[in-house]
Amino acid sequence: MATEVLTTYTETDPNSKIAVTTSRATWTSLARNEDAYVYFDKGVAFFDGDFVIEFDLHTILSETDAQFVWCALANVVDDFRGIEINSEDMQGVRFSRPAAAGASFRAILTEIDGGTRREATVITLTHLTNYYLKFYRDESVGTFGTIYLVVYSDAARTVIVSSVALGLATSKKDFRYIYAIMSANQGTTKATSGWTQNFEISTTIATALQVSTQAMTVITATTATGNGAIDDTGISSVTAHGHAWNTSVDPVTGDNNVDNGAGSLGVFTSSITGLLDGQKYYVRAYATNTEGTVYGANVVFTSGVGGGGTQLIPGNLSVVQNRLHWVGHDDGRERFIEGTLVP
Repeated sequence: MATEVLTTYTETDPNSKIAVTTSRATWTSLARNEDAYVYFDKGVAFFDGDFVIEFDLHTILSETDAQFVWCALANVVDDFRGIEINSEDMQGVRFSRPAAAGASFRAILTEIDGGTRREATVITLTHLTNYYLKFYRDESVGTFGTIYLVVYSDAARTVIVSSVALGLATSKKDFRYIYAIMSANQGTTKATSGWTQNFEISTTIATALQVSTQAMTVITATTATGNGAIDDTGISSVTAHGHAWNTSVDPVTGDNNVDNGAGSLGVFTSSITGLLDGQKYYVRAYATNTEGTVYGANVVFTSGVGGGGTQLIPGNLSVVQNRLHWVGHDDGRERFIEGTLVP
């Protein structure tokens, strides 16, 4: 995804509370009752399906009862209150610091549907901390689609602070304008200061938990080392990960497994023990989060004394009793290839 150039956005800011550079929008003492925003016209129905918007966030300070919007999609040029009272539509992520919040503030995933406001469970965050947000929509989930907010503590977006979802209410919505910041324009003069930066937009999503199985190493008569990788953590933290194995294809955690506990993006290993010498085994890497448990492809190996075990690796070809055998990339299953005479 390419980073949005914010200097190409249009800024409405009568009291000069917002400063925009190529990749950052900084707000200084932006009051709740300001009428200010920074937006870009992407064209009619640009956001007409799935999308992902990522951006970084840092809030320096805020007064009690301060409110505004960090990022939003809409079909009109207006502030938050104007969209709501004029019965327009909006989907976005907004900021609020109620009196009960103390030193913290809230990130709120919000939909305005024909002027009716709906919100997901709030995420509580802390001032003077860098956060990395992913705001996205998946139209395959729910009757009219679902929007999500995932907050990470690292720029690589591997460690999840919290995540929420909100099913959309009455109809599918397409949007034209993206806002890098939008004031509330209601209520008090309570203000906040901070910045958002590095806005990136994609119209495809890859949010499912994904894991891959890699080749086995250090194979002995009774032990082996399983290798794998968590390629995408999905929308919630990985609570379990490891390898499952069995003597039949497609092993699951209910067969035999090593559970390495909570995991994060990247490679991992598992110490597999209790094998029988000379036995053929199927192994799959797995990971679990709130979406469920997912598995990588099968890797097949045979245990052997003194490290003499063998394995079949996806993509490999071999000759067995005058037949050419191939191991599939997707499922790790071994197949023989029937020959066709070449004229």
